[in-house]
Amino acid sequence: MLLVGITLRRSSGRRRTATIDRHGVLLYDADCGICLATAGWLASRVVPSRLGLLALSEAATDPRIERLTRGRPLTTTIHFVCDDDTVLTGARAVLAAVRLVPRWRFVAIALDNPLGHAFLEPLYRQIATHRRRIGRLLGLPVDCPLPPRKGETA
Repeated sequence: MLLVGITLRRSSGRRRTATIDRHGVLLYDADCGICLATAGWLASRVVPSRLGLLALSEAATDPRIERLTRGRPLTTTIHFVCDDDTVLTGARAVLAAVRLVPRWRFVAIALDNPLGHAFLEPLYRQIATHRRRIGRLLGLPVDCPLPPRKGETA
């Protein structure tokens, strides 16, 4: 497990290091073309040991994921469940997943701050609200299977 250390400054002048977990599971809607395309894109770029992909319809099959997401509006927003049991939603969930993609992680890191969230969350909400229509306009199939993950066979 790879943990990223961040140095925090205390008022006493001493430094301490806090670890931030960057691994997790992205929950996606298997009935949404945009979600499937995104999950497929991520699956081809991030190794399964760093990013798990789980269809919403299978969230209840994993006791930990089911416990952490129980009562949450899974069908209205994307969820990223970190290995440290933190659950991120919306634009923050997208940024958490993109942080794991080589060459894209720097874009996600640059946008993962209050100003980036203020810009990206309304954009994410508009896309999520109109995802089926956008998927149709882009010609994305609703029932397309995910490609095999790195290290997996078809």
